[in-house]
Amino acid sequence: MEAREIEVLIVGGGFSTMPLIRELEASGIGWLMVSPMTPIWQQLEVADALDFDLVSSLQSSIYSFELVEMLKEQGDKFTDGFPTAREFYDIHKKYAARHAANIHHGRVDSIDNHADHSIVHLDSGEQFRARHVVVATAFRRLMNANLKQIRVDASFADKSVAITSTGDSSNLLIAKLVAHGAKVHLVTNGFIILDKMFATFSPLDNGPRFVPLDQLECHNFSEISKWSYRAFIDGGYIHGLIHHRFAQLFDRDSLGVRHPRSIRPHKDIRSFFRAKASVENGHIAIKYWPIDVYKLHCEETLEQKIRDGYLINDLPFFLEHGHVKLWDKTDATIDHEAMTISEGGETASFDLIIDGDQEVPNIPDIRMQGDGGIFAYRPREQFLGVTSPKLDNIYTIGFTRPFTGGLNNISEMQCLLVHRMISDPAFRADIRGNIDQRIADYNATYYASRPEKKTDHLVWYGTFTDEVARVLGIRPKRDDTPGFMGWMKYYMFPNNVFRFREKGRYAVEGVDGLIAHTAKQYHDYKVLALLVIRYPFFELLALGTILLAPVPWWVKIPAAIIHNRLPFTSTLVGKFGLPTRESKAIFNYRKAISFPVLAYPVIAAVVWAAAGMGAAFGFSAALLAYVYAMIHLGTAKGWNRKFFCDMKSKRSPEMVGFFERYRAVFGRVKQSN
Repeated sequence: MEAREIEVLIVGGGFSTMPLIRELEASGIGWLMVSPMTPIWQQLEVADALDFDLVSSLQSSIYSFELVEMLKEQGDKFTDGFPTAREFYDIHKKYAARHAANIHHGRVDSIDNHADHSIVHLDSGEQFRARHVVVATAFRRLMNANLKQIRVDASFADKSVAITSTGDSSNLLIAKLVAHGAKVHLVTNGFIILDKMFATFSPLDNGPRFVPLDQLECHNFSEISKWSYRAFIDGGYIHGLIHHRFAQLFDRDSLGVRHPRSIRPHKDIRSFFRAKASVENGHIAIKYWPIDVYKLHCEETLEQKIRDGYLINDLPFFLEHGHVKLWDKTDATIDHEAMTISEGGETASFDLIIDGDQEVPNIPDIRMQGDGGIFAYRPREQFLGVTSPKLDNIYTIGFTRPFTGGLNNISEMQCLLVHRMISDPAFRADIRGNIDQRIADYNATYYASRPEKKTDHLVWYGTFTDEVARVLGIRPKRDDTPGFMGWMKYYMFPNNVFRFREKGRYAVEGVDGLIAHTAKQYHDYKVLALLVIRYPFFELLALGTILLAPVPWWVKIPAAIIHNRLPFTSTLVGKFGLPTRESKAIFNYRKAISFPVLAYPVIAAVVWAAAGMGAAFGFSAALLAYVYAMIHLGTAKGWNRKFFCDMKSKRSPEMVGFFERYRAVFGRVKQSN
């Protein structure tokens, strides 16, 4: 059979390559997609399993040009949040219909790569000769099959289910099982778990303002100080990064202290902040609706929210109230025949076991030219996840994933990079000319000194988008945004992909309005700026007290090192967190803590100049003691809410009562479906 000629052949693709297709068409470059057109979203729709919302926010899950269209259609009503699976898949179907004429239904069996072209073989026997090939075939995952095949309903009431995989998909199954009254046995090696939505209270608002997690990551702040940025991102609240013995002394209300099996082994996460980059690649995080924020967001229209797919998946809450029990994957023994789990002399039986696995790229065999053998995709051997020095004119999209934020933030940037390499031979030659060194430099920055692992493809999304923007020459510079508001925009605005599409080669008309609308929605990130600024000032207060102390210098040095290694202040500020509700008393209480600390450097200097070092130490120590006491007082009264895994709120009778009401409504909704 004669091979059909095509300039760009996209294998798989679907929604992940829509930004590339948009740019190819704008450049007049011919393309064809070969796909069976049965993505996981379509499979879930057939199985009637699109009954959930995304773990990533709208602005990090939807492409920049689609967000601009949404803003035009909705105007001031357009707001960030979490799309439901049905809403998200509707957008997929819109683009599939738009480009139907360029989609060839079929499945690619193998690819022969040559220096200036590739021969693509379909399992039907058809062949294509393509100048460029883009592989975007997603991942193979057992958990996807579980989501399709396991129908969780009322029959699970009072049953026990064992789950051997921990992640967002597993947590979705757990949410459904617990809501139906099942007991879950989660076999795990620990996890990092993050609130995906926050309710912030401010005198500027009537009631709470809801902010998704990825809107608070202020990636460019790390340019000012990686230490301060890491203190802010860690802050004593990223679960598992603080040693449990230290947490027992200073943060007994933490998830790790109350449920030690939830702590990921320190050998796995101790490198989190050891890479040259602000945050290392290769970590997994579960994102969940905290029950108190869910209550604020959904209670008034609870039945409709559940019907739409907004479910309580608060794993820390489930652990706290015995709906989920943790078992150590290293020590537990699972007897599949007897249907039991055993660990440390304790045994439990289960009615069903759900196994998971890790993501594996679903790439067809690619035969490298000559006798190079079959290509194997390895994250550390790809340049920004899209091109390998072992392949010519073959690109991969969608195999780099975020551990916060949305996949399409990353996919859109990869699409722009692939388009540039396809459309600009000089640019492609420049990349290929020193690609090995580029890959080595990236790895040295984003991976600490540890062996490769199966999660190396997971990245801190805002640093990844920034790296691609630098390569493409579309990254805004600090001088492009003058003045105070420019400073706020540059350092506080997260690196969502549309931030890089306001101007330059890949500008999208209307993105400037999208950025302005988003900034307005979040008060120009002023609340975030206060949170960020507070951290280094609290650390300065603690370190200043140590340095001013009337003890020998050789005592001060180890004391400062101990303070840095065991982040007393960041743990404390993590407990300070967010106000729990709208109240003048709470706002005044927070001002009474924050303002003296922000003024500390000036006041301490004046006291030192006027009365000497001893007086400066007395002032510094008294202020530090005051701050410690006040934060603990506010925590005891329930005025403070930790950013992540606030176990105090999860134990409140109000939240327990709300969950029982939620369960009743959930049962009615599911029975009526």
